[in-house]
Amino acid sequence: MSDRSNLAATLDGAPLSDEEARDLWTRFSRYMDEHRGDMAGFARESGYVSVTPTFERGRALLVVRTTEAPPEKPAPRAAGDRPAPRPSGGKPTPRGGGRPTPRGGGKPAPRGRRRG
Repeated sequence: MSDRSNLAATLDGAPLSDEEARDLWTRFSRYMDEHRGDMAGFARESGYVSVTPTFERGRALLVVRTTEAPPEKPAPRAAGDRPAPRPSGGKPTPRGGGRPTPRGGGKPAPRGRRRG
């Protein structure tokens, strides 16, 4: 058996020790046995905002937050970054068979001369 426990936990992003993680998982499991699926209830009862079990790097991970998580912002693009070109050369490809082309090949109608 390895030195590393198969149970891990984080509190506001900081990893807990193996002993603290095992204790938290034990309390969480007992609560879940009695209140099936009520993770929000366990969080409230324990003074947390949220508790989420997940799996990461071969370990069961309990993610605990005591404050609201800040909203994730999309990564900013570098000034020279552009979206990848479309395989059709930049033209939209029809989906579901596409629509028929309007008469005149899709060109705008000629405008009459304005007299002024």
